[in-house]
Amino acid sequence: MLPLALRKRHHWKVVRLLVLNDVLAILLATTVAVAAVNPAEPVPPLGWVLVTLFFTLVLFAIQRLYERDRRNISVSTLDEVRDILTSLGLVGFATFSLALGFDAGGILPPHPLSVVFFWLAGIVLIPCGRAALRHRVIPFSTDSQRTLVVGAGRVGQAIVRKIRKNPQYNVEVIGFLDDDPAVLDPDVADVPVLGAEKDLVETIVGQNISRVVLAFSRSTHEDVLEVVRNAGLRDVHISIVPRYFDIIAANVGIADVEGISVLELPVAGLSRLARATKRGFDLVITVPSLILLSPLLLAIAAAIKLETRGPALFRQARTGRGDEQFEILKFRTMVVGAEQMRDDLLGENESRGPLFKIRDDPRVTRVGLMLRRTSLDELPQLLNVLRGQMSLVGPRPFVTYEDDKIDGWARRRLDITPGMTGLWQVLGRNDIDYDEMVKLDYLYVTNWSLWWDTKLLLRTVPVVFKRRGY
Repeated sequence: MLPLALRKRHHWKVVRLLVLNDVLAILLATTVAVAAVNPAEPVPPLGWVLVTLFFTLVLFAIQRLYERDRRNISVSTLDEVRDILTSLGLVGFATFSLALGFDAGGILPPHPLSVVFFWLAGIVLIPCGRAALRHRVIPFSTDSQRTLVVGAGRVGQAIVRKIRKNPQYNVEVIGFLDDDPAVLDPDVADVPVLGAEKDLVETIVGQNISRVVLAFSRSTHEDVLEVVRNAGLRDVHISIVPRYFDIIAANVGIADVEGISVLELPVAGLSRLARATKRGFDLVITVPSLILLSPLLLAIAAAIKLETRGPALFRQARTGRGDEQFEILKFRTMVVGAEQMRDDLLGENESRGPLFKIRDDPRVTRVGLMLRRTSLDELPQLLNVLRGQMSLVGPRPFVTYEDDKIDGWARRRLDITPGMTGLWQVLGRNDIDYDEMVKLDYLYVTNWSLWWDTKLLLRTVPVVFKRRGY
C-alpha cells in the first residue's frame, strides 16, 4: 500500500498546480482589467492585486475547488464555473467594501470598470487554465488513481470503458473483483479479474489501490464500506454506481429523511416557464449566430453546387416534440437520390436497433465528407431552431421510419423539443448505440436545466474539433 504521506504528497501536488494556475490567471486578469480602462498605465495597484488574490483563493478554498480532484473520480471544469463566477463576484464587492470602509486608497481598484473587466477576464482565464491542467499536465505529471472495480458485469465493464475514454480523469483501472465474473467484452478483456469480493482488503493493500468503484457487486454497499473501515484503510475513496443509474443525472436532488439520503428524480418534461426560458436561450444564441455565419453558409452552399448537381440543402421528415413531424434542414452531403439507394445498403448497416449507419457510406461526396467530419452540415438546423421546430440542445430527432420502431418508455424523449446537439453528441456521436442513445435522451428530458444546456453546448465544440465518434 502506498504510504499515507505519499498519497497526501500526490494530493498536494495537484492542489499546488491548481493554486499556481489560479494565481497566474488572477494576476493576468487584474492586468487586463487595468489595461482595458487605462492602456497608458497597465500596471495594477499592488494593494488591489494582493487583496484580490487573498480573497479569491480563500473563497475558492471555501467552495472546495481544491478538494474535488482528490474526492471525485472525475472532475468537470465546467461544473466549477458557477462557483468561480460567485467567488469573483464576491471578490469585487469585497475589495470595494474594504477600501471604502478603511479609506485605504492603495487597495481600491483604479476605476469601477476595472472590477467588471477583472470579472470578465477571470471567468475566462481561470476555467481555461484549469481545463488545460487537467487535460495536459496533471495526467502526465502526477500519479493516476489506481482503481479497483467491484463487479465485473455489464455495469462494471461499462464503467471501465467510459473511464478509458477520458484520460483527463487520471484514473487507471487495475482490475475487477467478482465472485462469479461474466465473460468480459473484447474491449475490456485485458482488465484482469483479481479475485472474489471477499479479497477486497487484500487486493487494496497488495495492488496499492486508492479508489474502489462499486458497480452492482453482489455484496451490499454497507458490507463493503464496513470491511474497508474495519481494515483501517485510510484515504481509500469509494465511488458507488446507484441502482437507478440509467435515470440519474449529476444534478439530481438529494433529500434527507431522518438520516436516510433519498434521491429526488424530477418528472419528465418541462413546465411552461422552463419551455419559455429554453426558447429564449435558443433565440439569444441562434439569431446572432445566423447573422455571423451567413458568409460561411453561402460558401458551403456554393461548394456543394460546384461539386454535384442538385440542391445545396437536404430536407428530411423527422419526428419532433409531441410526435409532430417537421422537415429538418442539412447541407446535402450525399449524391442526389441517396435515399432511394438506402434499401440496397441495408445489409451493411453497422448500427443495432432501428438506426441506419454506415461509417464509410459510398453515397457521401467529397465535400460532404468534409462537412460531416466538421459537423458543418448541421448548421442549417439553426433555421429549424429559429422556427421553433428544434432547440440548440435536446434529444436527437429520428427519421420518421426509425421513430416508428421506438416504443415504451423511450418515447418519453419526445416530451421535449429535439436538439442540434445533446448528450449523445457530447459523449460519442456514432460510437453510441441505439440503446444507450435513448437512455441518454431520457436522462436529458428528466433532468433538464438551463445550466446543463450551456455545458452541453460548450462541450460540443471540442468534441467536433476532435472528430470524436465520427
